Amino acid sequence: MKPRVLVLGDQQTMVDAAVKLGAEVWWAQRPERVRAEEAVAPVVTLLTDYTDPAFVDLVAHLHALRPFDAVVSIQEHALLSLAALNERLGLRGPQSETARLVTDKWAMRARLAERGVSPVAAALGRTADDLRAFGAEHGFPFIAKPVAATGSFGVVLVDPHGVDAVAGGFAGTGVSAFLMEEHLDGPEISVETFSFAGRHVVLALTDKSTGHGFVESGHTIPATLDEAVRAEAVEVVGAFLDAVGLTDGPSHVEVKLTSAGPRIVEGHCRRGGDRINELVRLAYGVDMEELTVAWALGRTEALAGPPQALRASAIAFAEAPCGELTAVTGETEVLADPDVAEVRVLHEVGRRIGPVRWSGDRAGYVIATGSTPARAAAKAEASAARLVFTVTPPTDTGPADTRPAASPPATTGSASAPAAAPAPAADRDLSRENDLSRHVGYERTDGVCDD
Repeated sequence: MKPRVLVLGDQQTMVDAAVKLGAEVWWAQRPERVRAEEAVAPVVTLLTDYTDPAFVDLVAHLHALRPFDAVVSIQEHALLSLAALNERLGLRGPQSETARLVTDKWAMRARLAERGVSPVAAALGRTADDLRAFGAEHGFPFIAKPVAATGSFGVVLVDPHGVDAVAGGFAGTGVSAFLMEEHLDGPEISVETFSFAGRHVVLALTDKSTGHGFVESGHTIPATLDEAVRAEAVEVVGAFLDAVGLTDGPSHVEVKLTSAGPRIVEGHCRRGGDRINELVRLAYGVDMEELTVAWALGRTEALAGPPQALRASAIAFAEAPCGELTAVTGETEVLADPDVAEVRVLHEVGRRIGPVRWSGDRAGYVIATGSTPARAAAKAEASAARLVFTVTPPTDTGPADTRPAASPPATTGSASAPAAAPAPAADRDLSRENDLSRHVGYERTDGVCDD
């Protein structure tokens, strides 16, 4: 009899991984996210809001009739439901406390401080006076960001002259409480890990580069690090995963390599975004999505240790000017390069492109491989630069619609925005979409419960 797997969220790749393993697949999706080409997939599709508390009850009733052997997801917005179902149905995977900690940045900081892991000065703020007080105590500049969000949404660097603008920006998008953290010096990496019954195996360390603000402009695997620094980063990530209680499944943990040692930025009980799973697969031959399904089903053995690198891999995000997109060229030529593994344009012709203010604003990307990390990164960057985005320049100052198909609109999240200017409705919508506290089973540590 086929094992039965429930996939949460609109990631076709997870469905493909489950089908590949011979499972009977049930797929929970929001109706507005379903694409026409997915209708032919060999799955049972549940068109429902999987973040609603009633969804957990629905699945529990289905489970009583036709038991699920695993529930899986790689969607940030689905992690709370995923964990609630794992706990209620007794399935292998992240549990509710872990999901709460990794989706609530203030709860995460409190837990790490309690355990003495990766000390970082942090506090909750609600007003411009809170921002000034934190800066006076811990120094300017420092970081302010929403308590529950992803995709570099709303992250700002606060200086003494931008306090009012930052407070006004948060208030304008409906963020009534925000997290303040000391600014961590040094480069940033991420650590891709898979946990097997409480044993954490590092699959890859990933170098990252950033463009405007804090939005990633590229990633390279493996990270180029001194062995002692690598060992310290791996140790602090292991301590982080123990602190949040992750025992089974993938994780993506962002780490700053500061002058005082490695410090946790944040972590997730899912594989990383930005096609990092594909970079890991190309560099190490490990597909974290397939491994997630197979481990949840009990159909694979635990990895004995970190895999050996086969090659290096990198992703670079393309830049595009602001305006209405009229044409994109260069894709065919770039893909003809044998070292290029993937090319994708993320905006459709006719869409208005604005500045890159969060991950959903980026115009496209190229994934490349090479014999060394430097060669893979150089190939990806040069190839991304060959993608040409032709636009009609904007004729007004209104916010551009930079959304990929079926994605939420962009946000400003900018310290340079006038404090008194009302935020566009689209920015408030995105703020709400990114607020994970509105999802099943979430109790915010900042006491905010505002609609």
